[in-house]
Amino acid sequence: NRTMKTVNDYTFPGGHYAWKQVKYVPSWGGSLFEALMPLLVLNEPRYAPDSLGRNAAAHTEIHRRFTLDHLGYPVWGLSPSSRPSGGYGEFGARILGVRGYRAGAVTPHAAALALMVEPAATANLRELVERYPIYGDFGFYDAVDPQTGQVVYNYLALDQSMILIALANHLREGVIQRYFAADPIMQRVLPLLKAERFF
Repeated sequence: NRTMKTVNDYTFPGGHYAWKQVKYVPSWGGSLFEALMPLLVLNEPRYAPDSLGRNAAAHTEIHRRFTLDHLGYPVWGLSPSSRPSGGYGEFGARILGVRGYRAGAVTPHAAALALMVEPAATANLRELVERYPIYGDFGFYDAVDPQTGQVVYNYLALDQSMILIALANHLREGVIQRYFAADPIMQRVLPLLKAERFF
């Protein structure tokens, strides 16, 4: 569905894909991190409801369905993280990405990012804790292989901070998003986001 579009007198090519009747604009690798990290500071459903906001919800829905139904994993949240075999790797729902990362480790930071658009994310985080020994003295460990149950027992500062901010937004009605939107420079730019329509 690639077409020429005009927004605010600028013409450019646009388009989208669809998977099981859900329309989306792909990210690079198909990870939840790529689709949802901007939500930590930007309330996309409010300021970009027909573009970024709708796309974040679509990525989350497709990611959840692909991981649970197609891959058969009991939990979802594929994103770059520590690899159970050692090192760091890129994981995602391949259909959501232009490059399409392979499936693999599920990481709590991706599951927590989904709290901002998907109510089922709470149950997913509970399932992670009940099924695997993934919660330690300092919060969630970085990742788990849902097929083997092998947990990566380390903490990454970036991933811990995403969990913290996602939880703060979820529990305090977008507290960090509101702080970001209150900046005078951002207030001048935010209205521009409503003009784009991805679908």
